[in-house]
Amino acid sequence: MASPTKVTLSARLKSSPGLHPKNTWPKWLHIILNSNLLTGLFYSVQATCSIFVVNIITMKKLIVSEWMSLDGVVDASSMEQWFNPYHSDSRGKYIQDIIHDCDAMLYGRITYEMLHGYWSMMQNNEMGVAEKLNKVKKYVASAHLEEAKWENTTIIKQNIIQEIAALKKATSGNILVQGSTMLVKTLLQAGLVDELKLLINPHIMGTSGGRLFEDMNSSFELVNVQSLEKGVLAVSYKPVQAA
Repeated sequence: MASPTKVTLSARLKSSPGLHPKNTWPKWLHIILNSNLLTGLFYSVQATCSIFVVNIITMKKLIVSEWMSLDGVVDASSMEQWFNPYHSDSRGKYIQDIIHDCDAMLYGRITYEMLHGYWSMMQNNEMGVAEKLNKVKKYVASAHLEEAKWENTTIIKQNIIQEIAALKKATSGNILVQGSTMLVKTLLQAGLVDELKLLINPHIMGTSGGRLFEDMNSSFELVNVQSLEKGVLAVSYKPVQAA
C-alpha cells in the first residue's frame, strides 16, 4: 500500500472552503504554517508539563527523625540506657541513609550546639556522615543564638514558622530535622511536617525523661515499618490532614 502523502497545515487551510484566498494571507502566517515553529512550540509545552508533573511526584518534604525509647523518651542525657545498648549495623545504616538523603538540616539551638561540638571536629568517618553534616546547608531556629560557628549555617531568629515555610519552597530537596524536641512540636502544630521517622528502641524508661509527644493530639497514617536488629523498629508516619 502506498505511503500517505504528507500534507502541511498550510495546504489544508488553502484547500478548505470558506477561508480567505491565498493572496490575502499575511507573509508571517505562511512562514509559521510552513515551518517547524508550531511543532517546536508543542514539544516545548509538553516538556514544561512533564517537568511540572515530575516536581509534583518528587515533592520536597520536611522530615522529622527522632530516636526514642519504647515509651517515647527522647532525652539525650539517658541515651546510654535506651539507645546505646541497641546499636547494630542495620540501625547505623538506617540513620546514615536518612542523613545522606537530605539537602538541608534544620535544628533547634540545643541540638545544634550538641551536634556542632561533636561533628565539626571530625572531617570524615567510615559512613561519610561527618562530611555530609559539615558540608550540608544547616538552619538553626533560635532567638538567642548570636553566632553560628558551624560552617554553612544560617540562624532563623524571627518569624520562625513563616521562614521555615518559605525554606521548604526554596530548598531543592528534603529538609531533615533531628532531635530538636521543642522545634518539632512547633512544626507539628503548624502543619509543616510531612513525615515522621521514628527509631524506636526496645527499652522502657518509666517516668524518667522528657517525651516528644506530651500535650499533643494529632492523627498519623502509617507509611512504613522496618524491623532492625536487636528488636529496634524504624517506623514512618505522615500526618493526617484535617478535613
